[in-house]
Amino acid sequence: MKNLIVYFSWSGNTEKLVRDTNKKFGFDVERIERKIPYSNDYNTCAYVEAKEECENKSFPEISEIDIDYSNYDNILLFFPIWWYSCPRPVATFVRNLNDYKGSVYVFANSYTNDPQYMESSMKELEKVGSSLHFIKGLFNKSVKEHINFIEKI
Repeated sequence: MKNLIVYFSWSGNTEKLVRDTNKKFGFDVERIERKIPYSNDYNTCAYVEAKEECENKSFPEISEIDIDYSNYDNILLFFPIWWYSCPRPVATFVRNLNDYKGSVYVFANSYTNDPQYMESSMKELEKVGSSLHFIKGLFNKSVKEHINFIEKI
């Protein structure tokens, strides 16, 4: 099976998780990037830009990822939790997947361990990408736990 990792990271925490996990596998990796970058200031990004996008359920424009997803059996989707769900650039990415026929494994991380954040993220992704096959991956787990989980895919 051929796997692709796609991730969103603002602060670098999710990027580090992806990088450390992928040392074991060497999968292709693509980053989701908002076309107009978020502010580098945490308060502006979190309490103005991201909060407004989440409240409005908007789909911010993202930079194009030039890849043929049909070449992959699975997409491993990594992101931080923002405002109790997936960041809106992730929702844009999922909405753009349209005809992808493989499975999308969801991996999320957050500063808190409330499992409802993963549940609300899954619901949002399933609503946005209703034709996609999502599988709940891990929430707030270590690199080793991610490796062990991914080895079983």
